[in-house]
Parts: sequence; structure tokens; C-alpha cells
Amino acid sequence: MKGLFEKSISMSLSVVGISHHTAPIAIRERLAFPADSLADALRGLASTPDINGCAIISTCNRTEIFTSSDRNVTRLVVDWLHSWHGLDPGQYQEHLYQLDQSAGVFHLMKVVCGADSMVVGEPQIGGQVKQAWQLAHDTGTLDSKLDRMFQHAFAGSKRVRSETAIGQNPVTLPFAALRLARQIFGSLDRLRILLIGAGEMIEDCALHFSDNGVGSMSIANRSLERAERLAERFGARPHGLEALAGLLPGHDMVLACTGSKEPILTRSMFSAALSSRRRQPMFALDLAVPRNIEPAASNLSDLFLYTIDDLHAIVESGHKERMAALQKAMEIIEAEVTTFERWLRLQNTTATLKDLRQRAQQERDVLLEQAVQELAAGKAAEDVVRRLSHRLVNRLLHGPSIRLRQAAENDDEALLEAARFYFLDKN
Repeated sequence: MKGLFEKSISMSLSVVGISHHTAPIAIRERLAFPADSLADALRGLASTPDINGCAIISTCNRTEIFTSSDRNVTRLVVDWLHSWHGLDPGQYQEHLYQLDQSAGVFHLMKVVCGADSMVVGEPQIGGQVKQAWQLAHDTGTLDSKLDRMFQHAFAGSKRVRSETAIGQNPVTLPFAALRLARQIFGSLDRLRILLIGAGEMIEDCALHFSDNGVGSMSIANRSLERAERLAERFGARPHGLEALAGLLPGHDMVLACTGSKEPILTRSMFSAALSSRRRQPMFALDLAVPRNIEPAASNLSDLFLYTIDDLHAIVESGHKERMAALQKAMEIIEAEVTTFERWLRLQNTTATLKDLRQRAQQERDVLLEQAVQELAAGKAAEDVVRRLSHRLVNRLLHGPSIRLRQAAENDDEALLEAARFYFLDKN
């Protein structure tokens, strides 16, 4: 990648983020954005001075803020992120990463195609990024360059997934959960599992466990209607969240993944459930960020509590099969980044040319008005035209002439050579 990110572009596309690579779940959950607050967060950030456009990706494994600006706004974004979550300034600075320009584009493409995921090649993140882009689009916080950045990332991801084997047979989190359950319980035919939530992750888990002959399933969700729809597909029993305390004792495994900002399962709820089960062990898997299960519950001797980070070792076992595909994916992404960088430079050059033409036209209009007045005053047309052309040449070349003299004094041969190339080349 050396040399790919070295050339600067006048405006700044950047990402400030935190992920499973840089922080444990206890810190990631402090900087996560609940789904129902994302639109307000986008509007708040977009109203900040110097922000031209913004988008926020917030998942179990990462929180990333993408911005477009005419200057470097990293410090501003870091301060805003801490302030939005009510944290002390810079409290989690050491866990944050910053990527600018092409490095940010490269990173986004890696994220979208699953190359940066805990589960390399997993497809879920692509949909999550598209949802983040769609929300920013609907909220009106995307500018043209940031929008194009995401569109290019989607196109690049499509190439990666179609031209490499990166997405083949990924060890997904639901699959890892299934494998872990087998390690703990052995046979699943008598396992009673309680799924909490009704989103895509819970749906995938329900599918895996159902296909592998789990004894029975219950699905609890804040919306009973959604729980009922999902339960009907898998022959499960639906419940509302208010029934959780009474449901726990009758289940051997609890798997939670909701968007709740606060834990919905407490240590005391598990303690009471274990007492009712006469200390028969329970297995709980918390796949949510922020966590759905109170961390203090891990101290209970008969409760085996795992978080999304604990699945890393299981997920890691499937990585080797996709390393060759990952290398090919990086080559494709590099090529796509170069293409995007070329487009971005063209956009900035187009803006410069527009300003140059506008300035020349303004000078022309001023001098043309003077010429019209001179003709109206009865001055000879030939003299008026000669003066007009002389003044226009002097006006247009005045600024460049001063800068070229300064370049000569500073021995700036590169600028002098560029001037000869652009203004004196006869070909």
C-alpha cells in the first residue's frame, strides 16, 4: 500500500472509529449509537461548523463516523463523539483510529465486503453499511463526495464478493453460537433455548438452531407481534419482554440481541432462575452492543456467560480458508480506491476550472463595460478595442506573473516547469 495514500486532495474525507480490533465490548458499548438515536446524531453532527457531510455506522463490532469537509475535522469529530455520549473529553481517545482520504475509502471498502469483520467475509455488515448510508441519505446529511464514496465502496464490495471466495462458507456468529452450544451441552435435541430480540441476528440464530434439531425454542421481543411472526416460522413460542423473569428458569440457553440501551437481564434475574433450577447450569450468550445482560451476572457460578468478543476464538478457526481470497480482495480494493481517487481529483479540478473561468469572465465583463462607455463617448473604435485587449491580457496574467516571479526567486523549478507545460506547450 506504500504510496497509495501519499497524495493529498484539497478537501477531506475521513473516518474516526472504534472496533473490535481496538477496544473490548465494555468500551465499544459506551460509544455505540442505538438505532433510534442515529438520525438525531447525524443531524447534530451535520450542524457542526465545517462538516459538509456525515454518515455513522454503528454495529456490534464497530462505531465509525465518516465525514466530508474542506479541512481536517478529526479533533472536532472526536470531541463531538465524546460529548454526544456524555463522556469526558478524550476519555477513549487511545482506542479510536483516524483514516483520511484514500485510507478511509480503502477501509470502508474492506468493511463493506467483510474483509475487516471479526468473521472474515460475513455478509451481514454489507447490509448494515447500506442501512447507515440510506439513513444518512434520508436524513439529508450526505454531500455529493461522501455519497459517491459509499456508492464506490458498494460497487467495490460487489467485485470482491463476485471475483473472490471471501464470502464462501463463512463461520458466522450464529454458527459460532451453535458450535459453542454443542461444546457445552453436547446433543441439542433436549436443549431449551430462549432467543431475545427479533432482528436479523436472532433470525439467523433461530434458523441455525432449528436446522440442527434443537429441543425447543422461545422468542421474546418488545414487540409481541414481531415475536409471533418469527416464532411461527420456526415452531417457537412467542413472548413479550415482560415475561423474561418467568421464562428464564425453563430454558437452558439464553441468546440475547436487542437494541436496548440498558441491560434487560440482570444478575438478580439469573440468580433467581438458577435457584429455581436447583443450580442446574445455564448458558447465556449476549450478542448485543450495548450489552443486554448485566456484566455482573458473570460472577454467578452456575451461569456460563459469553459476549460477542468471546466468540472470536471460534470464529478465528475459519479464517485460514479465506486468507488467499482476502489477499485477492485487497488487490481489488486497491484498484477501486485508485479509481475513486482519480474521480475525486477530477471533481476538485472541475471546481478549480469553474472558479478560474468565473474570475476571467468577471474581468472581461468589467473591461467590456468600460469599452462600451468609451465607444458611447465617441472614442475611436479601433483604439477602444486595442485598449480592451491590452487591459484584459494584463488583468488575466497579473496574478500568475507575480507567482511565477516568486517561484523564480525561490528556485521552485517544479512550478516553473508546470507553467511552461500548461501555458507554452504548442502541441
